[in-house]
Amino acid sequence: MKIFRGIFFAILTFSVLAIAIHQNPSTTQRYVTVVGTGTTTVTPDAVRLDASVTSKASTSAAALSNTSKSAQIFRQTLLSSGVLAKYIQTQTLNVTPNYVYSPNGTSKISGYQATQQFTVTIRNAANAGAIVSAAQNAVGNPLQVNGTSSYVFDESAAEVTARASAIKIAKAKAESYATLAGAKLGRILTIDETVQNSGPQPVVMAMAKSDAAATTPAQIDLGTQDVTVTVTTQWSIK
Repeated sequence: MKIFRGIFFAILTFSVLAIAIHQNPSTTQRYVTVVGTGTTTVTPDAVRLDASVTSKASTSAAALSNTSKSAQIFRQTLLSSGVLAKYIQTQTLNVTPNYVYSPNGTSKISGYQATQQFTVTIRNAANAGAIVSAAQNAVGNPLQVNGTSSYVFDESAAEVTARASAIKIAKAKAESYATLAGAKLGRILTIDETVQNSGPQPVVMAMAKSDAAATTPAQIDLGTQDVTVTVTTQWSIK
């Protein structure tokens, strides 16, 4: 029995000692959390075009057929201008009746309208205005240019630059805090990243209203776009 009690007290003493060591402030890891933000400004290299082709006719079949013909001219013009087929996408295709209303509130179908909406990615941003004008001139009034927006097709390179700047800023902050606290900066423990960009700003374009206007190619001003990386970092200090 004495031997058993001795072993029990030895185990108890060891457990208390282990808890004391674990709670010893000298073994507690100290750290500082800082945020760094890096931004790089780039020129957009692509243009997104939103356009639609619309035709009206006395029958739904005729309206759809006319729209399909105009849509084919639109596609062929884009392809001839260097736009890849994979960047031409139909968003909607619909045929709807048009109505006329009488003073007594009754209505009747006066014809049909067919519309096909497209989203087109033009990778040759510098030549985007000329491409849009060529499509407008080829299709004519059935083509409605609803809007364009310039953007960076692949932001990965810009993100690398912004990320490097964000980490550099975060490290400088961490070193400053460590110095103020009378400590030395250790290794980085965690990184949490958020990526933001200014987004393409839409530039609305009107259809050509006359042959004279159609002879002057449209110009799409690309402007600039900001790509921002924000990192929340945790650094050990000792």
